[in-house]
Amino acid sequence: MNLAASRDPFLRTALIRRWAFMFLVMTQTGLGVWGMIWVLPYHGSPWIEKAILATFIPLYAFVAAGSWMALFGFYIRRRYRGRGDANGLLARFGSRLSTVDPAPTAVLLPIYHEDVERVFRGLQATIESVLETGQGAAFEFFVLSDSRDPEVWLEERAAWLRLCETLNLHGRLHYRRRRVNLKAKTGNVSDFLRRWGSRFKYFIVLDADSVMSGPAMLTLARLMECEPRAGMIQTVPRLFNARSAFARMQQFVTHLYGPLFSEGLAALQLNEAVFWGHNAIIRTEAFMTHCGLKSMKGFGLWRGTVLSHDFVEAAFIRRAGYEVWLETGIEGSYEESPPSLDDELIRDKRWSKGNLQHLRFLGFERGIATAHRMAFLNGIFAYLASPVWFLFLLFSTIEVAQFAAGDINYFPDARSLYPNWPQWHPQWAIILVTSTLITLFLPKLLALFELLIFDRKRLPGFGSTGRLLQGFFLENLFSILLAPIRMLAHSAYVVQAVINVSVAWAGQNRSSEVGWGQAFFRHMPGMILALTWSGIALAMDANFFYWTIPISVSLLLAAPITVWLSRFSLGDSWREKGIWVTPPEQGVGCPVLVRFSEIDLPPLKPVNAPDWLRWTLLHPNQARIAAALAAHRTGAAKRASSDLGERILLEGLGSIPRRQAARVLDDADAVMRIHRHAWMAAPDDVWGRAIDQLTRSICVR
Repeated sequence: MNLAASRDPFLRTALIRRWAFMFLVMTQTGLGVWGMIWVLPYHGSPWIEKAILATFIPLYAFVAAGSWMALFGFYIRRRYRGRGDANGLLARFGSRLSTVDPAPTAVLLPIYHEDVERVFRGLQATIESVLETGQGAAFEFFVLSDSRDPEVWLEERAAWLRLCETLNLHGRLHYRRRRVNLKAKTGNVSDFLRRWGSRFKYFIVLDADSVMSGPAMLTLARLMECEPRAGMIQTVPRLFNARSAFARMQQFVTHLYGPLFSEGLAALQLNEAVFWGHNAIIRTEAFMTHCGLKSMKGFGLWRGTVLSHDFVEAAFIRRAGYEVWLETGIEGSYEESPPSLDDELIRDKRWSKGNLQHLRFLGFERGIATAHRMAFLNGIFAYLASPVWFLFLLFSTIEVAQFAAGDINYFPDARSLYPNWPQWHPQWAIILVTSTLITLFLPKLLALFELLIFDRKRLPGFGSTGRLLQGFFLENLFSILLAPIRMLAHSAYVVQAVINVSVAWAGQNRSSEVGWGQAFFRHMPGMILALTWSGIALAMDANFFYWTIPISVSLLLAAPITVWLSRFSLGDSWREKGIWVTPPEQGVGCPVLVRFSEIDLPPLKPVNAPDWLRWTLLHPNQARIAAALAAHRTGAAKRASSDLGERILLEGLGSIPRRQAARVLDDADAVMRIHRHAWMAAPDDVWGRAIDQLTRSICVR
């Protein structure tokens, strides 16, 4: 299948919208640059002012682009009264979706060292919602584990077996753990497709913290059937289940401001949207044929595995002639937020390197659609903006320092015969600052205005009008405080990515608060930098010092702000007071979240029971299950696992590294031999004591 771009029915609409968008952004940027030139004393003549302008231009354009995108979203929502763009799949096919039978669809849940109870609670809520639609036969569910620690993956396996029993889904809910986890998540999904992809026409990818409703999944599968040119359909996940104050703030942001930005993005991209890696449906054959990502063969960070694979996969499937849609009207798609700023920044460290890798695809990959090249550029500059902002502050400080030291050059242009007197225009500075603030905050004000005036049916989900306004002002205050902290962290990440510092691939913290020691250790460099910068500014010029205060105060308070916002008690307290409440918390929204909150999974084993490896080998039922699930080894692999079993019998589990000892679970005979030996051991033997601990934990339970 290869649909020529000239036959694209949405091309004309997309071009009109994109050219209008670019014209508005560039016009505003030009006016902003003109104002900045008049603010500068020499109007851009010396090298330092050229450097200031060189950093100011992309920063102002980036801010303007975000503002105009939200304005586009506001226009689309008002024109179509919140029903989504008329060009979208849901608008075109929604009236006949109920008559369409879904094709076989796999639901994939890749995980790696995650909170097992949280993962399977979300999966259970999702599956039960799918079964309630009456179309559950079209869906099969796959938990794809890359976990290496046996204390994690044995718990995952036990949770999977219990969920199969609870929902009677044996044969339709699967668990697979890769023994060699190459290429992280993209390798995990690719391994599934090689083994089982041919059985399914579509597959839906979830994240470890995702929850999706059955109607949402059914709608995705039916839309794919209606539009054979669709290769991917991405939903807009909203945040839920936030407990810490930081997570609750992020959740409030996605529900209040998110609709404008997502609608604007969808209106500009149309059928050349991006893929965010989860909560989306994909056409299996098209993905397998066109989206295989080889290891990069460049140098530095452009060598090895593509970290941020999702944007690239969307670009490749579009290059093959398939459409990629962002459907903003599909409700019932959710994910969770990191509980603290530090956890968000840890995630951003991986994302910054992954986005910078897109420079290779931006400039050297043929056939990529313009919309996807712009998406690459936007993702890249989302992180480059931080070091550019840092350089803008540095260059501005240098210019002020030159004047404070009396180093005034009246001939900045060596070719000029006449002196160039520096000129200060405070009125232009006020105009420029005011226009920048309006550009930054207009999207948020528009979202608030739309909710209060045009979309009042959503208002009860945010509590009272007073609490909504209180949450709005608090969110903006904390956004201002957090911006410099993110700027400094992202600047460091960009530098580390450029010099190709390795990034860790690990499970995301979703339930822990930040400690004081951890916060001060992480943010101490920023605090020292803020003190130094403010001290220099104060020594140079009192007026300049006042301009540095918002950034310096933020960096100085980074540690206490991070700790305070990570507190679950604060988040719970503010929720009780109605601050930052959102529709799902008010009972306005999707029943799948009600189901998620009501699911109470009992412990898989007693609290005082042995660790998972001992529990699996010693518990009669667990040992039989482990033997039944063991891989069938032959030859050298069989001899190795048998020798490991003998070593464990003689030396005990404590003398062997846990991950190495867990390999014995690959041999059914070795598992049962250890199990029988342990139950026949004398009470004072190491195995006899292990059996005594097991039986005591079971009796106490």
